Amino acid sequence: MGIFSNINGIKSIGWIGISSLVGSGISSLFWIYLAGLLGAENYGELSYYISIAGIVTSLSFIGGPMAITVLVAKKIKVESTIHLLSISGSIISAIILYFAFMNIGLSIFVIGAVIYNLSVSEMLGRKYYKKYSIYFILQKSLFVVLSLILYYVIGPEGVLIGIGLSFSPFAIQIYRSFKNTPINFQLVKTKWKFMTNNFLIDLSQVFVGQIDKMIIGPLFGFAILGNYYLAVQVLNLLSVIPEIVKKYTLPEDSSGVNTTKIKLITVGFSVVLALIGIFIIPDIVLIVFPEYSTSLELIPIISISIIPMTIYTLYASQFLAKEKSNYILITNIISIIVLIIGIIVLGNLFGNIGLAYSLLISTTVRAVVICVISRNEEMRKL
Repeated sequence: MGIFSNINGIKSIGWIGISSLVGSGISSLFWIYLAGLLGAENYGELSYYISIAGIVTSLSFIGGPMAITVLVAKKIKVESTIHLLSISGSIISAIILYFAFMNIGLSIFVIGAVIYNLSVSEMLGRKYYKKYSIYFILQKSLFVVLSLILYYVIGPEGVLIGIGLSFSPFAIQIYRSFKNTPINFQLVKTKWKFMTNNFLIDLSQVFVGQIDKMIIGPLFGFAILGNYYLAVQVLNLLSVIPEIVKKYTLPEDSSGVNTTKIKLITVGFSVVLALIGIFIIPDIVLIVFPEYSTSLELIPIISISIIPMTIYTLYASQFLAKEKSNYILITNIISIIVLIIGIIVLGNLFGNIGLAYSLLISTTVRAVVICVISRNEEMRKL
């Protein structure tokens, strides 16, 4: 029998995998098309605004998406209460954001993204893998269609509006949660420490993913950010497989299912993905986007990050399942500090290459720290 024959839940991973591959493929093709359409500078500016929207979305999400997945998987009925708090927070944030930037696209993006994250987290917690897959592909399809139409009608702001509106189908799941699960603030209060930790973790992870773009844009210019962002999009494409596995392992780990084997296979596969990013993808980018020549030297370096990213992601799933989210928060804070220092110091010393190495170093440090923490936890049990 093959190595995959004894892995529990391969069918469930299959549903998540197919939807993630199709959905991410649709999304990646869109961003590739948009990169050529906008040019490096406008592409970088759009990524800057998306980073702002991402951080505000995280600030609005009470408890964080991982908290809902874990608690719902454990049959703790907190979803309606968290939905109410988070959607209320997103509306307040959207109003503040509009008056700060006078950009309705950012506001629509935030409200839609909160609804999306709430719904997806609940679906995964309930192990509705097939349902999640259908909704995910639908959202990505709407994302491309609406963003392109609105871009040609009103310009770059239309992309943000299109993304926000593409999340609307997930409102159905929110409605069903309100209908079937009572609002219970007392129940949420009993899990407040865990939820607070997860909120801080989600916020820190968003900062890990967005703070580089928020710093690079003002310090080095949107043209450089555009080239950097294209390289990061390659990393995002490579991370599809590890993310598929994480969406499966988190609810399974929370339910007490052993997922060690699939995690080891995923780490091994991340090495293959890194090699593809180093040796194959730069040649493709050179042919398709000759104007993004600066990104060619960034892609191989940033692609290596997929290995420590995968290691971290799978260890994080394990700690979240045990409600030991404080460890993840520690690793994220360290990673953010390393990333910020790296961008400022290495970016000024070595230019574009320094920016790429900053990302690689920060992801590596995060993986090493969480591995050390896990090892110490195992030693305490002996």
